[in-house]
Amino acid sequence: MAKADRPAAVAASNTHIISAARRQPDFARVLQKFDLVLPDGMPLVWALNAAGAGLADRVYGPYFMQFMLEHTPRPWRHFFFGGKPGTLQKMAEAARRIQPDIEIAGMYSPPFRKWSEEDERENAAAIEKAQPDFIWVALGGERQEKWIIGQQHRYTRGVFFAVGDAFELLAGQRPFAPGWMQRRSLTWLYRLAQEPGRLWRRYLFFNSLFLYYLLLDGVRGRALVQTTDSPLRIAFMGSRGVPARYSGFETVVEELGSRLAERGHHITVYNRPFYYPDRPTRHRSMRLVYLPAIMTKSLETISHTFLTMCHALVHRLDLVYLCGVGNAPLAFLLKLRGWRVVINTDGVDYRRRKWRGFARWWLRRSEKMARYFSDRVVVDNGVVVEHYRERHGFTPACIRYGTTSDQAADDPEVFRRFGVIPGDYLLYVARLTPENDAALLLEAYKNLTSPPPLIVVGPVGYETDYETLLHELATPTVIFAGPVYGNGYLTLSRNCRFFVLPAAIEATRLVLLDQMGFGNAIVYRDVAATREVIGETGVPFGSENMVLTLRRTLQELLDDPERCRRLGAAAKQRANELFRWDAVTDQYESLFAEVMHLEEKD
Repeated sequence: MAKADRPAAVAASNTHIISAARRQPDFARVLQKFDLVLPDGMPLVWALNAAGAGLADRVYGPYFMQFMLEHTPRPWRHFFFGGKPGTLQKMAEAARRIQPDIEIAGMYSPPFRKWSEEDERENAAAIEKAQPDFIWVALGGERQEKWIIGQQHRYTRGVFFAVGDAFELLAGQRPFAPGWMQRRSLTWLYRLAQEPGRLWRRYLFFNSLFLYYLLLDGVRGRALVQTTDSPLRIAFMGSRGVPARYSGFETVVEELGSRLAERGHHITVYNRPFYYPDRPTRHRSMRLVYLPAIMTKSLETISHTFLTMCHALVHRLDLVYLCGVGNAPLAFLLKLRGWRVVINTDGVDYRRRKWRGFARWWLRRSEKMARYFSDRVVVDNGVVVEHYRERHGFTPACIRYGTTSDQAADDPEVFRRFGVIPGDYLLYVARLTPENDAALLLEAYKNLTSPPPLIVVGPVGYETDYETLLHELATPTVIFAGPVYGNGYLTLSRNCRFFVLPAAIEATRLVLLDQMGFGNAIVYRDVAATREVIGETGVPFGSENMVLTLRRTLQELLDDPERCRRLGAAAKQRANELFRWDAVTDQYESLFAEVMHLEEKD
């Protein structure tokens, strides 16, 4: 793991940590992201052996650390993070006694307070600069595990170890329990005798909780060792289908579903035949099923989802991934069948301008029903998390999306087709609907000084009146490209001067993540959800006079190509650090493992 070009995580976990993970789903998701979880405690060994694990001994964190230090002389590099300054110094001295040829790349005792974003950046900069192979983290149970997983995106490599009180013990700040007590699983009693006032509540609660879960599982006949590696039968419902054509949901289904299929899960995606006249039966290892829909604006999705559920009810599934909160009222059919259901809401849908009257009322009601007819509700940004927390009284899971990583070569025919020069045009990509606000962009664009062409990419859908308005606003240098997919989309994206996102939708836009990944400078409407994604790497606009401020922003960026280059490089770096589909898939696998092990709801 130390040789790999990615960070890794190892935890020495005792009954306290395991019981906490069983009790707290959020902490369970943290622990599931570790590459190795070592049984640090004889009760864990006994319990695992009762299930057939065949373990000879526990892996006690301090002894494990001592063994690692002894067997990793130069050129391996170690970093000690956590503990008090005096303890760290003694830890370094002990490490040199254990391994005289050890190379200590650095040590840091972080401040005893809640760390700010700036603190975390400084921590990461110090550790990355030291280029350690092994980072030993002693911040205390639960906190150190959360910190390792929460900060891994800042690192390019290195193995992070959660080792609890190993620093104090190896540094001689506190004695080890006698060997006979360790062998009889009485280390906790020895520690309790040392610090009864601080530890009695923890040991009483978590040791009792561990015994409770053992007894509970035994009564239910549930396997003590639960594996998250067993392949699941997962169906994706509610999208238009794959290959991705039309909107963000389809991209999520394709990128997530294909990666789950690569990891051994059995994936079925329900497609709408209107969008796939060729009707392939498989795509990127996913099975495709085609069912019709009532092709009207309000009924297309709900009618297709209802038919997919009817079709699925006579087949075997473990879990359904349901796209769109408007489908939530139908999910009771899936729950009656006994399947697990995860609903992805796609923002606060009822606020979109395309919905009115009954459709808007339906979407508002569906938000509340999503809680009761699903095992987990998933959103893609913190703004929507707060909406559900404040309006509906529960906290959904927040899993963001990834950015496109396809490196296919540019297609010169695309430039000839639209009559543009690479690097000398502006780009807009979205469905041509009112909430995506292409009209705002066209109003601002038409009075620019010597503007390059503007390519407008996107299907019209049901908004034919809005399409007419857009053509009326367009100048001769506006090119309506229609829907462009695959390598054509990649080619146009990678070669634009900059990208413009005028929409005010409070959701994570997949096209925004794509454009960041392509290294484009981005002008965006200043809404919280977009700002959360792009950080400081884009150029916002927004005031009472949107047209005027957007026009001014566009002109300033057109006049400053060097700023475009800097912003594009910063956006690409941010996308590569924070928005990776493989990491998104890891999060979903952990979520799926959690919901598969939930107790049946009343």
